[in-house]
Amino acid sequence: DPDVMYIGTGEVYAYQGSIGGDVDRTTRGSYGIGILKTIDGGVTWTKSLDWTYAQSRGVWMIQLHPTVSGLVYAATTEGVYESTDAGASWNVIHPVIMATDLRIHPTSPDTMLAACGNFGSTLHGIYRTTDGGSVWTKITSGLPSSWTGKVQLALDPSNPDVAWASIANTFDGLGLWKSTDAGATWTQTTSLDYAQYQGWYSHWVLVSPFDSQTIFVGGIEIWRSTNGGSTFSERTEWQQAFFGTPPPEGPNGGPQYAHADHHFGIAHPTDPDRYFFASDGGVFRTTDGGNTFRGLVGGYMTTQFYNGFASSATNPNLAIGGMQDNFTAIYEGTIAWNRVIGGDGSWAAINQADDQTIYGSWQSLNIRRSYDGGNNWTTITPPTSGGDETAFIAPYVLAPLSSGPRGGGVDQPVIYAARSRIYRSDNEGSNWTATNGSNELDGNPVLSLAVSASSPDTALAGTAPIHSRARIFRTTNGGSDWSDVTGPLPDRYPSDLAVDPTDSRVVYAAFMGYGTSHLFRSSDAGSSWNDIGAGLPDVPTSAVAVDPDHPEIIYVGTDLGVWVSPNTGVSWHEFVSGLPPAMVNDLRVFQTGRKLRAATHGNAVWERDLLEPTATGVSETVAAASPAALRVHPNPLRPGSRVSFELRETTHVRLEVFDVSGRRVTTLLDASRGRGTHRVDLDPSRLPAGVYFVRLDTGAGRANARVIWTR
Repeated sequence: DPDVMYIGTGEVYAYQGSIGGDVDRTTRGSYGIGILKTIDGGVTWTKSLDWTYAQSRGVWMIQLHPTVSGLVYAATTEGVYESTDAGASWNVIHPVIMATDLRIHPTSPDTMLAACGNFGSTLHGIYRTTDGGSVWTKITSGLPSSWTGKVQLALDPSNPDVAWASIANTFDGLGLWKSTDAGATWTQTTSLDYAQYQGWYSHWVLVSPFDSQTIFVGGIEIWRSTNGGSTFSERTEWQQAFFGTPPPEGPNGGPQYAHADHHFGIAHPTDPDRYFFASDGGVFRTTDGGNTFRGLVGGYMTTQFYNGFASSATNPNLAIGGMQDNFTAIYEGTIAWNRVIGGDGSWAAINQADDQTIYGSWQSLNIRRSYDGGNNWTTITPPTSGGDETAFIAPYVLAPLSSGPRGGGVDQPVIYAARSRIYRSDNEGSNWTATNGSNELDGNPVLSLAVSASSPDTALAGTAPIHSRARIFRTTNGGSDWSDVTGPLPDRYPSDLAVDPTDSRVVYAAFMGYGTSHLFRSSDAGSSWNDIGAGLPDVPTSAVAVDPDHPEIIYVGTDLGVWVSPNTGVSWHEFVSGLPPAMVNDLRVFQTGRKLRAATHGNAVWERDLLEPTATGVSETVAAASPAALRVHPNPLRPGSRVSFELRETTHVRLEVFDVSGRRVTTLLDASRGRGTHRVDLDPSRLPAGVYFVRLDTGAGRANARVIWTR
């Protein structure tokens, strides 16, 4: 029944160690919420394996038993799971952690192979069962004694007794192994290092269903064997990627171009020359058996933008942002963005007084500057001092005010760029000076930066909790010294900092993680902080932006979209009209056009009109469901708590309670109500302890309130 599908969530490469990757790329990934299931072809989904509150797990492979309906297996970070009732319940049948792959013999399905391990995790190896999972044996015959990366498996469709294993260390590939007895013994066929430096991340093996001698392996590039794996020839060249503005429908590069970092390959079921490949650059295809390739990414919005997006001050058709492993891209008014620089595109900037002067970068703070709108680039990478530690996606910012004109009278903004030390340039990156007496702030790499709009000598920096807890630092003298102003802020990744454009004493700090507030405000440049996150979801929060024309209006980007406060954080509204479900990695205000731009993780860049204040302080778009009128008391919850809200007119009301994963746990009200104040009882006694959100939906808008139940 093709309407029945399962999705495994989470991308966990290191056991309980996926924390985003902006600082250390080997920690990239995200935790999952279990396994989802649909029985109507994807129209609706339900939880099958619910890991909502186990925030360190992921699912790598799901396999359906070839003959027994309802028998499902999953390779997960916690081992191999089995469901005998079509996903209604699950049990661990093989507890070795970091199961990265699972294969079932199609004609002898009691025989299964499981690959376990990554980053040298305990008990890593290839395991085999011949009794449907009751007993598993670690296979050693012919295999390396140990490895530190992951293993990916494949069965020969023409002869499933023939199994293949792609094995790698963390930072180099060991090659390819073959078994002719359904995984009992193995022989190495090649030591070719096609995984290269990403043995923990991206490699696989695929056997043609039409010719057992044709085998593809992928890693940085795709390789093909036509002699059963004895020798391989390289079939792709990621360096053939096109810079500039190739048409979105392709081609995106030369005839051998397929994006690097290949994660998966699949054969067309009836065409022996057609294969599809998934990589960090999307989906690619060959129609001639691997001789030439073509990208299929036009209109397929999967690119991940990082923090550090930038917009022109005056031109609505000029913006720039860096993308995970997909270069830096300049928006020029059409969907064919101009691809520049290369690598993992990172932070970007535009001189707000000169659109021709733009900045881009690639990982580890490799900055480039262009004086002609991106046609030609000069490297202006800051130096490194002894012991510098640099975030994978390291920040740099331009001060709104200049340090004086260069030739031609163009302003030269002060630039701050951060490793574990912070560097300053007064001449657009041509020269750099280490601030803070050349001392590190706290030994941690800096993750976020912000600079005052009224004084280039006032700036804030947030360090990532790598060697010690996260901290916020401030300078008011151009970096001569930095003061620790962390105070009561949480020990979470400080994902973004913002300074009120009209008052440099007012600053904001946004945080990732769970279990704490995610947004704080200071009215004295960080000397003290106020928690203004009540009403925001308890999910990673990546961005904060202030409306420069109406600084009481604040925008926040989270893993669940965009939120707005019309009153300096007193109350919050969901601000997602027209925005698809998206993890928002950065927010930027285009002031002249009164637009808010959201750069997302995997779902494009979007813009919409900024919220306009009215005589009542709130636009009509959100007034009917004003969060200021939605209250829960007492909070933290207790038996007898009540929800109150006000309506300006008769409308249909839906009042629901959600957990932090977005799962609805109860509906309190679903009916029409008239103008005035209404109260609804909220009895938390049947709920597990935790954080919840009360959501009010009306015909005109939505309001949310964050509540805590501690039992």
